[in-house]
Amino acid sequence: MDFHLSLRTNGNLLSAAARSAGVDAPVEHCPGWSVGRLVGHTAKVMQRTELCVRNGLTEAPADDLFTKLPREEAVFDAYDEILDQLADTLASADPEARCWNFTGTNSVNAFWSRRMAHEVEIHRWDAQHAAGENETGFDHDAAVDGIDELLFVLMPMRSAQMNPKLSASFHLHCTDTPGEWLTTFVNGKANTVSEHAKGDIAVRGPASSLYLWAWNRQPARSEGIEVIGNDALLEDWTTIVP
Repeated sequence: MDFHLSLRTNGNLLSAAARSAGVDAPVEHCPGWSVGRLVGHTAKVMQRTELCVRNGLTEAPADDLFTKLPREEAVFDAYDEILDQLADTLASADPEARCWNFTGTNSVNAFWSRRMAHEVEIHRWDAQHAAGENETGFDHDAAVDGIDELLFVLMPMRSAQMNPKLSASFHLHCTDTPGEWLTTFVNGKANTVSEHAKGDIAVRGPASSLYLWAWNRQPARSEGIEVIGNDALLEDWTTIVP
């Protein structure tokens, strides 16, 4: 997957959809958010990343390093400028150079190329949905890698914080391209392996649809998704993933 191309492409699509929707349009899958807040959030995350990579920071950037984002429609232009800066910075950076990230592991620039590509593509979908457009799905590479990043990189942090009592196993299985994972939670701590294995619940479907389900963007049993096993665990999943 070309993370830098994905960032630019999906970032521009997000901007276009957000402008079409308008700053006050609600964002269904980010409760309480408007499109203006979605764009501002994404811009701030990109701004933080660009600072970290450009300056080779080894710890989180201080608040006084950030430029305050404008409100209302002006946030769209600010977003576009920050997107261009981030895309240029990541494309020219040494992927193996040291750089802080919030996980405490894999502290190199390559982490951010991957993280930002998936951050922006999911919020691109949110903006298109808010605009009432036919949302563009995800190709196989983006969907599979997006699920992989969620399960291996983000889930260990999220699960321990959001549902510390969860003890269950989830099997995710792409039906239109290679991609299978077993994520097992023990007292909220998640461990994932990439293999075919039986879980307490299995969620199967096309990679793009499975990716959207995994990020709580569409319900189970939609767009070709099949659920097998203890479907009461579907609610537990929603408590972990934002």
